[in-house]
Amino acid sequence: MRTAPLFFALFWMLALPVKAAGLNPASIEAYLATLPKVRALAESMQAEGKGRFLHREIMPGAGVFDPHLRGVTLLRQRYPEAHQTLENIVRHSEFTSTESWALAGDRIVLAYGAVKAEAESPQILALAASGGTLDPDLLQLLDPETRARMELALKAARMLAQVSAADKAVIRPYIARLDRALSQ
Repeated sequence: MRTAPLFFALFWMLALPVKAAGLNPASIEAYLATLPKVRALAESMQAEGKGRFLHREIMPGAGVFDPHLRGVTLLRQRYPEAHQTLENIVRHSEFTSTESWALAGDRIVLAYGAVKAEAESPQILALAASGGTLDPDLLQLLDPETRARMELALKAARMLAQVSAADKAVIRPYIARLDRALSQ
């Protein structure tokens, strides 16, 4: 059984709009330390048939990267026992609540994404940073599904282009570990 989609959904689900204090190595280490138990929670929920809605409900919204927070909210509302399990996991690290874990998680994932995008797709980041748009004539030639994916990619690139240089600098030493964590 593939639990990667649910784990990925749980992983992406827990944060506030990115603001507040910058990233720091202690938060990144603590966040990474929680991931094996979060994965186990995701696998348990998947086995119970409780995971599909999370993936659908937590996709990043327009201009705000808060999938972690939306996930925590959904767990609290629909699966209080799973939320309590998550609360217990994160409280055994440096986090004081699922919300503080969420804030760190989204900031970490956003900085990770920005560093990866800079390395793999600098052109799309440059387009997003400049406020550029996709050619409307080109978009009309695409099928609706491809057009939606292209528009979503540009929205994501705009969010990634806003990540601070300081956050990217702090996350760079953790890229390989995050690569491994996200590929499981």
